[in-house]
Amino acid sequence: MLAITEQSAAVSVARRSADWGRDLAHIVAIVGNHFSDFNGNGFYPHPDEQALQAELLGVPGLARLAEAIAARPARALAITGLGLGQLDERERNAVLYAIALSGGFPTSTDQRTGRVAWDVRARPAGQAQAEFVTFSERVGGADMHTDSSFYPMPEEQFLLYVVAAARCQGGESLLLDVDDIERELRRSAAGRAACALLEETPLPFRVPSVYAAREQGVEYHLASVFERPAQLRGALAMRWRYDALLKGLAARPDLDGPALRAALALVNEVVETRAPLLPPPARRHPVVDRQPPRPARPRQVQRPRAPPDPHPYFQHAQRAPHRPVGHFG
Repeated sequence: MLAITEQSAAVSVARRSADWGRDLAHIVAIVGNHFSDFNGNGFYPHPDEQALQAELLGVPGLARLAEAIAARPARALAITGLGLGQLDERERNAVLYAIALSGGFPTSTDQRTGRVAWDVRARPAGQAQAEFVTFSERVGGADMHTDSSFYPMPEEQFLLYVVAAARCQGGESLLLDVDDIERELRRSAAGRAACALLEETPLPFRVPSVYAAREQGVEYHLASVFERPAQLRGALAMRWRYDALLKGLAARPDLDGPALRAALALVNEVVETRAPLLPPPARRHPVVDRQPPRPARPRQVQRPRAPPDPHPYFQHAQRAPHRPVGHFG
């Protein structure tokens, strides 16, 4: 089902070699029976996801793909040859939703529409810009970040699908390991102090306007940058989005201070310029990135580079093996 073509300690690149046969049409039919509208390239959480998941996993090709993905131990998996190129947009979206649901339960970061999947593309020229625009709404590079850092419980896995390669030859997904970030920080006294401060201090991560519950006003979530949850047996988990932190502190100046700003700036410098990128396979094949099931927050920082034009590039869905209690949406 998946033949590994490249392998590093944290990243696998695999090619799907099996023929879907009639399975794609079967998947589209099942999804179409449960959704009358795909919500403008998006999906709402289904009211009975477990039953729908079981029905979809009855399709042999999808079940084998889900098993093959789950069996890969790498923190990131890039899949080539997925075999959806002949489908129209509606059919492709249905299959991508089914792939996401086959390995977990998609969660919504869009509080107003409830979408669990959407196109990553720049806002059309002339459209009014929100006060806090997120990476998937604009062109250009995206700073290193962990997904859904501004929500109480970020997803344990995320999936990106390449619709069209960026015309600038960009569009790479750059990955860092939080262990490498911590290792680099602990080389200096300032870095060790930053680790301690950002592990013990809840900070306001501002919610981008498109994901906020209301069009007006400021929303944020208080959380520490670093955490060692019991579920990870002492391993470090990280929540990071520098622009969301700066905008959150602007809304909560009572939580701000020189020591905190210095710590955040140092972590940002390490994340953006000093921590080593994971090996090249993750950068050359930005087809599907995922993080394996874990009981806490992602342990990687991910930076998808957006295309220099409004052409659709990635289909984006997020999922969790179990619906997280207290997650927005």
